[in-house]
Amino acid sequence: MIGTVRWNLIVGLGGFLLTFFMSMSENFIWRALLHGMYSFLILFAVVYALRWVLGTLAGLKNVAAPNESADASAGQAVNETTPDDQEMLNQMLKDQLSAGSDDSFIPLQPKKLVSVSDTAPEKLAGALRQMKEE
Repeated sequence: MIGTVRWNLIVGLGGFLLTFFMSMSENFIWRALLHGMYSFLILFAVVYALRWVLGTLAGLKNVAAPNESADASAGQAVNETTPDDQEMLNQMLKDQLSAGSDDSFIPLQPKKLVSVSDTAPEKLAGALRQMKEE
């Protein structure tokens, strides 16, 4: 598509103003506004269609030109290879096996939660009141 929507708005606004002022002398203001809006919408759509057709025609020339001059094999395949990591992987496995005798890893042993089940209800109510006052 050639250009921007700004062209559509400019042509549509020009058509609106021209139609509005020419229609205002013979019609009421609302009828003149309605005719102006119709003019704006029709011209906006016509300019949009014209821009699309011109953009399509111009786009066909641009697509055909590079194919003639470009190399046919360029851009058809991706020639990427991954590095050979086999030796590094073997070394890591050997290091892991030799470090297996080292017992430096100690799993985490978190403290266990203790619930208070033997507490009297009066004592719990007093603790709750004390926390509420703070």
